[in-house]
Amino acid sequence: MKKALIIIGIVVALLVASLAVIPLFFKQPLLEKTKTTINNNVNAKVEFTDFKLSLLRSFPKVTLELTNVVVVGKGEFQNDTLCAVPSLRTKTGIGQLFSKDGVAIEEIILDRPELKLIVGTTGNANWDIALESDEPEETAAAQDAAGEESGLELQLEKIKIEHANFVYDDRDLNMLFRLDDINFDISGKMYGSAAQLLLEGGARQLLFNYEGANYVSNTSVETRTMLNIDYDKMDIEIQENELLINRLPLEILGLIQMPDSSMNFDLTLNTKKSGFDNFLALVPPDYEEYLKDIQTSGNATISGAVKGIYSGENYPAFTLNLKVDNGNLRYADLPEEVKNISADLSVAKPQGELDLTEVNIAKAHAEVKNSPVDLTLKLKNLFTDPWFDGALVGNVNFDDLKDALPMDSVDIAGTVDANLFVKGNYSAIENEEYEKIQSDGTVLLSGFIYSSPSLTQQVLIPEGKLDFSPRAVTLSELGLKVGQSDFRLSGQVTNYLNYLLKDGTLAGKLRLNSNFVNLNELLRLQVAEQEPEAETPAENKPAPEIAEQEVLAFDIPQNIDFTFQSKIERAVFERLPITNINGLITARNGKLALDGLNMNMLDGEMKLSGSYQNTPENQPFFDFGFDLIKVDIPKAYQTLVSIQKMIPIARQSQGKFSTSLKVNGQMSPEFKLLAPTVDGSGLFSTESLQIVGSPLFNQLKGILKSEKLNDVKVDDFKAFVEVVDGSIQLKPFSTRIADQETTISGNLNTENLLNMRLDFNVQRDAFGNDIQNILSVLPGQERIQLIPASVVLNGPVGKPEVKIDLEKARKMITEEVKKSTKENLQQNLNKIGEGLRKFLK
Repeated sequence: MKKALIIIGIVVALLVASLAVIPLFFKQPLLEKTKTTINNNVNAKVEFTDFKLSLLRSFPKVTLELTNVVVVGKGEFQNDTLCAVPSLRTKTGIGQLFSKDGVAIEEIILDRPELKLIVGTTGNANWDIALESDEPEETAAAQDAAGEESGLELQLEKIKIEHANFVYDDRDLNMLFRLDDINFDISGKMYGSAAQLLLEGGARQLLFNYEGANYVSNTSVETRTMLNIDYDKMDIEIQENELLINRLPLEILGLIQMPDSSMNFDLTLNTKKSGFDNFLALVPPDYEEYLKDIQTSGNATISGAVKGIYSGENYPAFTLNLKVDNGNLRYADLPEEVKNISADLSVAKPQGELDLTEVNIAKAHAEVKNSPVDLTLKLKNLFTDPWFDGALVGNVNFDDLKDALPMDSVDIAGTVDANLFVKGNYSAIENEEYEKIQSDGTVLLSGFIYSSPSLTQQVLIPEGKLDFSPRAVTLSELGLKVGQSDFRLSGQVTNYLNYLLKDGTLAGKLRLNSNFVNLNELLRLQVAEQEPEAETPAENKPAPEIAEQEVLAFDIPQNIDFTFQSKIERAVFERLPITNINGLITARNGKLALDGLNMNMLDGEMKLSGSYQNTPENQPFFDFGFDLIKVDIPKAYQTLVSIQKMIPIARQSQGKFSTSLKVNGQMSPEFKLLAPTVDGSGLFSTESLQIVGSPLFNQLKGILKSEKLNDVKVDDFKAFVEVVDGSIQLKPFSTRIADQETTISGNLNTENLLNMRLDFNVQRDAFGNDIQNILSVLPGQERIQLIPASVVLNGPVGKPEVKIDLEKARKMITEEVKKSTKENLQQNLNKIGEGLRKFLK
């Protein structure tokens, strides 16, 4: 007995070992043979990384698994993946592998498959991968008959699809259909040429996009469908169906036939419930929070049908109807309701091309209190030259509306009274044949107020009128107030239909008048977005950092072309008051251009021209020409921080200056110059310049009489300046300072370090007493009436180091003494040296 048990154990062990090892012997030949056979029979490249045949995993069943299956197209679709399946697993009984009556596969499981069907711009489809057979039809028919006689049939009981994605991308029609995160169980019986299948499952998200616009998005789909399939006739009958689209219960029943390359449809669509609340279930899940605590009443029905043949560009007839009657909607915590909601919408097409589709909104109505809105719209020829006929009539009181609909943190008040209609073909808009468009209407605004947490200021339109025609929208003294700033706009906005319907460029020529503009508020109108910070325990919080600088840089939209003829009485920027602003402001192609903008400021005048254009990094490019005329120096110092930093001596200055300067470069997001990027050139001049009590000139008291240093007058001058990589180069120029001839030159670098030289020719009677006493004992002193003296400034512009250079004076005095006498030369030079040492103390 013991011996028998040992023998049985050895046999079992050998059997188990055989079951584990046999697949290994055949794995590589099977893998290569399978790939070669598939690729020889399809017009695509098929790859999979592994092929597993297991006799142990679910013994006595056989498990077959393919991993990382990828099907990539060829030719036009060589860069597009048709199908990708990380794991495809099947299970069947061992005996079925040797059955002559057919193969019964219990289940097929697909994990994370992706199927992407593409129609190229040529009209070719990437799923058309079957190779044309060279065998005569008779031979193929005979083989099919032989197969049928052999009794080989596929028997399938269950298919499970987990986390799949499906994409239909028609690049010819610019249409995209997607189903994301599909989970399906398909069960039933598939015996040879017939099948009865039950489909249960759904997709987390459905998306439909046409010509760049999302018509359906963030929509979930669930279904339970019973199919009866006849593979001989290629008939698919939908016997039972429950379809949930965002919880809206629908039913689709009917028949799909595929007798040849064409398809026949006979399908109907109906809602299983007709309540208005079911219709609201179509709202995408992302917006369901807006439907919380909502009470509804009324009826809503959806019905439709698809009947006819699909072959090439010949599409079946279809209809889709939506009707809403006596709808009412009320939020539990709001006093008013949206009432008398009604709609009658249909989409229909007869058998034929898609361009025969017609959309008709016969009526759409809703009202809040005494504020009704009505809409009608008809559309035809959607795919060639859209024809439209629509009207919008409504009087909306936003004070009533916000009592019926939640506005979140947005606050809107006032009334909008609209009466608009338009009729024509889109080609007339594209060709600017506006006479072919029938359009008219008016929009009146009264007491309109808009405020939002995203804006730092409230926007108010006290009153305004907009008259619509096919060519333009005419603004009639449209008043606008943003914070402290007020505007009055009049003129025309053109190309608005092209802008609204096909992303065209919105153009306008407007007159802009204002009593006051606060540029500090307007540049800070948009609240900067801040990312929420994760909560951190107090003991772990880092020390507070210096707040980031606010971003003042702004974008000019690419698709606008506006010209403003501006007249602004007063404005303020930073601490700078500006008056009488007149000129042309243009916004075009993402760039702001100023053309001859004149204004008064700092008791003088400025003429400004140039351009501004932002960058993705919020470091705008600028290219400006400034003409400043007779600007008051004390006011400039008190008002402009840049003057305080670059020319601190202006604090003790009186008079006026003018400049004509052209500069270009970039600014920081805070509207500060990025010095290394700035280049330019121009002229700088002064008028009646006086420097009173300057510490700089007090250091010259050893040279000049003290009374000349208390109130230093500078003769009017013109100087040429050049800006290279942010460094300011002051070309040498001559003037008179304290009645002394002076030549000035120097530069100011990007680190605000000054290097300047003032070369004086000092008259004899301007020297102080100490210098006069020294000169009086020198031989030939009567011929010394003009002595050179230089002042060199080096270091930070606010507090430079001041050095007096008298080298030229030494040489000149020495030469004059030599001319007077050659006796006691050393003694005279010693006197000169002693005097100069006293001077330099």
